[in-house]
Amino acid sequence: AQNTRTDSLLMKIDTSLTKISETVDAIKDEVVEEKSKPFTGQSMFEDSKGKSAIFLPNGGTFGLNIADGSIRLSFAQNVSTSPIFLGLDVSGKTNDGVLSLISKGNISPGAKVNGVIGVNELFRKSDIFDGWVALKAGYEGSAFKLFSPDSAFSKQITKTTFNSFVTSLNFNLKIHGNKLLAISVGYQKANNYSDLDDIELTDKKVITDTVTSTSRTYETKTKAKVGDYKAFQQIPINLDFFWTPKNLPRIGFYHYWRSAYSIEDKKFQNGFGTGIYLLKKNNPLSSIAGVVFEVKDLTKLCENYGKGFVVNLVVSYNFGFTKRK
Repeated sequence: AQNTRTDSLLMKIDTSLTKISETVDAIKDEVVEEKSKPFTGQSMFEDSKGKSAIFLPNGGTFGLNIADGSIRLSFAQNVSTSPIFLGLDVSGKTNDGVLSLISKGNISPGAKVNGVIGVNELFRKSDIFDGWVALKAGYEGSAFKLFSPDSAFSKQITKTTFNSFVTSLNFNLKIHGNKLLAISVGYQKANNYSDLDDIELTDKKVITDTVTSTSRTYETKTKAKVGDYKAFQQIPINLDFFWTPKNLPRIGFYHYWRSAYSIEDKKFQNGFGTGIYLLKKNNPLSSIAGVVFEVKDLTKLCENYGKGFVVNLVVSYNFGFTKRK
């Protein structure tokens, strides 16, 4: 009888412990489920002009694009629990690149502002694919100086401004979590500023003291572009592909193709690029830095190798938002 009572008591203790364990597990699952989770950082997978078809639906980044001479703030966030997300893409730049700014101290300022609205979770029932679409619309503007040696002396240097409405429709497809394919089609105005030749003009002036007949010379330097400047309408088509090897999760490879159709000339300009990126740990779409090699225009590569080929460095700091389920 004593053994029976002991076995009964042990069974009750075991049952109580099992219930306690189940309760703790349930509380743990609930806490984990309610815990705020950071979204991934925004993309810095882009070409030497800061353009890309890739735009992530969550998270943000501060980024520096050396070739473009731009500093960019880009972020997006879901609207409540819906698949709709909103974003903003803002950058300030110098049209002549960061290296020119450091070496000569002169800048031709520019700015880009884009608002973004998109729809996420296009393949929510799929275990392989994830996709989203985004509509970007905004403004791009810049100011610079042009030199015309054939004009009258007082009109040789002209201050020029360039403004454009910019829009694009972007589709992104994520495959198996480590591959991202994106394509975009849009409209914008463009110019050939980057194709013109850089010059530095020096104006000298002599001041003479009538009392002592002493002369004093001073000079001012002006940075400008020289050549046949043109502005035109353009339909850009961007194709981007990013992937990470399974055995190297912190290394990413980025490839892209650029086509731009000139409405006035009825011609395509084509270029491509490839790069390697260092990624954040456990976050294959958040880049820390990358080196990208680009051919801007296939038709001009043989004519002028120096202008046709670009090596670009991008650096970024990613940040995330939080969302409760």
